[in-house]
Amino acid sequence: MADELFVADGHVDLLYDLERRGLTQDFAHLRQGPVTPETLAAGGVRLLVCALYCEDVFNGPGTALARLEELRRRADGQLAALARVRRRDDLGNLEAPAAMFLLENGDALLDADLDALQAWGLKVVGLTHAGRNRLADGNGVAVPEGLSAAGRGLLRALARRGWIIDTAHLSAPAFGEVVRDYPGALICSHTGLRPFCDRQRNLSEWQAAALIERGGIIGLTLAPEMLNGGTRAARADLVPQIDWLVQRFGWQVVALGSDYGGFDGVCAGLESYAHWPLLAADLQALGYPEEAVAGILGENWRRFYRETLP
Repeated sequence: MADELFVADGHVDLLYDLERRGLTQDFAHLRQGPVTPETLAAGGVRLLVCALYCEDVFNGPGTALARLEELRRRADGQLAALARVRRRDDLGNLEAPAAMFLLENGDALLDADLDALQAWGLKVVGLTHAGRNRLADGNGVAVPEGLSAAGRGLLRALARRGWIIDTAHLSAPAFGEVVRDYPGALICSHTGLRPFCDRQRNLSEWQAAALIERGGIIGLTLAPEMLNGGTRAARADLVPQIDWLVQRFGWQVVALGSDYGGFDGVCAGLESYAHWPLLAADLQALGYPEEAVAGILGENWRRFYRETLP
């Protein structure tokens, strides 16, 4: 069955991983790491949602937009081997791996041409990373607040254009405001669950319920610090979190956002996409029907983006 799945990763830090390893070659020639042409083929991956990660150190006028433009240039260069998904029709019969882009930390959007970014292919944004920026507080702020006036204004502009908001790094107050007030589509691209790993970074049960009530999708991560709080986790740490969500909310809202390239630990048994068929087998062993396994491994992301992209 695994060979027949449409496999999708809702959040991968491929560009960040290439940069911090000092690699400048085209992705087509990459041979090491969890995300390579070889591992994509082995795992049957058809869609990568690649993060444009703007670190908090770049927040502010003059620096945030320059960082975003640099990441766009690198995406156009190093990831040229991946087909681009810009519209819902692009998600049809993908015979080769394709990429979408997600902005992780939207501070630069205050200075950017939103229409030009959308034409380029950017349609998904997480307003913050862990820290505080001009839009809101992230979930690494010790005493967090919600959205700023600038953040609320930006959300109105994004709503008019039909952008998708990624809640993954928002503080609890900002998360509550976004879920309550933003009329457009919402996701959490990569997260763990607080009932299993009680960290501010992870979704609580009320947050998961609120997001799903709004029609959102939750992408569970492979990062150990979000699965069990350590530097090493295993497939056995992920499966119960998948099942917890499925039992409460249904398999249609559960997906994967690996965060490959964005963490330093190891998730044993899921070190690369080549091991994702093992996860499919685990879910089948729990009695999940083929439709549910296919949804969790990728079809849920494809359905969501078919419903929300232009």
